[in-house]
Amino acid sequence: MSTVPLVSVVMIFHDPGPYFAAAIESVLDQTLADLELVLVDDGSSDTSPQTARSYVERHPGRVRLVEHAGRANLGMSASRNAGAAAARGELLAFLDADDVWDPGHLEAEVALLAASPGADMVCGRALLWHSWRSAGPGTQLRGQVPSADVPTPLPFAPGTVVAPPRLLAAVLRRPEVRTPICSLLVRTEAFRAVGGSEPEFRGMFEDQVLLAKLQLRYAAVVSGGLTARYRRHAASATSAGAAAGDYELRPGTARARFLRWLQRRVADECGPGELADAVAAALAPVEAAALPVPPAVRARQVVRQRVPAPVREQARRVVRPRRPGLVRLGSLRSTEPLSRWFGYDRGRAGAPGQPVDRVYIERFLEESALDVRGRVLEVGDSSYTRRFGGERVQRADVLHVEAGNPEATFVADLTDAPELPTGAFDCVVLTQTLHLIYDMRAAVRTLHRVLAPGGTLLLTVPGITPLAADRWAQDWCWSLTPLAARRLFGDEFGPGLVEVRSWGNVLTAVAGIEGMAASELRPEQIDHVDPQYPVIVGVRAFKAAGPAA
Repeated sequence: MSTVPLVSVVMIFHDPGPYFAAAIESVLDQTLADLELVLVDDGSSDTSPQTARSYVERHPGRVRLVEHAGRANLGMSASRNAGAAAARGELLAFLDADDVWDPGHLEAEVALLAASPGADMVCGRALLWHSWRSAGPGTQLRGQVPSADVPTPLPFAPGTVVAPPRLLAAVLRRPEVRTPICSLLVRTEAFRAVGGSEPEFRGMFEDQVLLAKLQLRYAAVVSGGLTARYRRHAASATSAGAAAGDYELRPGTARARFLRWLQRRVADECGPGELADAVAAALAPVEAAALPVPPAVRARQVVRQRVPAPVREQARRVVRPRRPGLVRLGSLRSTEPLSRWFGYDRGRAGAPGQPVDRVYIERFLEESALDVRGRVLEVGDSSYTRRFGGERVQRADVLHVEAGNPEATFVADLTDAPELPTGAFDCVVLTQTLHLIYDMRAAVRTLHRVLAPGGTLLLTVPGITPLAADRWAQDWCWSLTPLAARRLFGDEFGPGLVEVRSWGNVLTAVAGIEGMAASELRPEQIDHVDPQYPVIVGVRAFKAAGPAA
């Protein structure tokens, strides 16, 4: 290793528990040798400082220990800043004391940054690591079956260099695509130029504050690797914050404080515009929650917030048992549905009704709106392209399977479509169409072919649904489960480049089958997601932009 390391890894710790040594070892086991590890003790009262000193003694010069004056506890932000101030490397990476990296993590991230001109940081994703409980003898919790490991969703296609503040805008639309701190690699000079972390955020959301400051100013390249393992356990800061309700959109929570801070920051650095509007939209539920609420309504809200749905349902069944023969079906006790037209004919004041499944489809497209950009191909018409892409769209193309559609720029069958140019489209919007194609695999191959590198496919298919009653009934071949969609698209795009989600619950499934309109249900009834009842299945698939896949 050279006198000045290429990468400084900052690991802050405060009574880290039994995972500390594994986190340190995962840094020392990196295939990238040109690194140093800066351990920052945030006033620990357990034996972790002794553990840290033992590593300093065994790896002099490569592992260093930083402590606050008087061994004070100053919080996570101040500790990250102390580690960054002591860092000697050109690049900074962060690993919490209960997470681990696979051996090739840093080598791949450094190579990606070097191959991405214009980028000052790598923003990746992590594996939500549940299976650590069964990783060795004695680690599995008694009577508990380990959950499957789940990758956090990608914000954009791997290898894409994202100009500021597009990554931040994506997080505001959908918080799940935020970069875990263990998946950030940033130039040290950029970290210092933004002033590092904000000491006022001692715990929850301190990492998101740091990322927001960086993403407001600097371009990032997106990594598709899954080499950072974000350990899930009950004693973590994330679990404690979730239990305390700090992630909820209501006044006083950590999330609300973060959004208030971000609103001020965006106003100072960007002024009015799309990003400021996105922050305001994210804050709207907080503003609504601050309004006076009748006591009875507030009591129901508290129960929904603090009592898990399965427990609430069990309590209902004890109070009002659902015994056979006692179900009051009312107007549903009929062999004839309320509507055979998906609820379009059940609108109010002369307006057509909105089918329940369309609420889910449009919610999916709204969250993914930043993908609708450049040259976009949509099936049937360009209504969603215009609605969700706006000024980001440079050219809108329309595909139709039959000639005569005046808006169509391409007439082709997706199973064999030489008319569609290869690598031409930055986004393809394909809602409620794939199930009409018998040879779905051939259609998926075409969709992958026509996407440009870095392009995104936004696709929905029906899950639990009645069949059509119009001319499309003769073509309706399939309904898909999330697993079927994941395998179908993973075979062509690669499993790491496909995100599959589902929306629906037993009530919305029944409402959709009966043909009820969305306006006939309450918002919270539509919002609840039960994976056992997928009404709509959504696929977000990427064509990699470079080696990050």
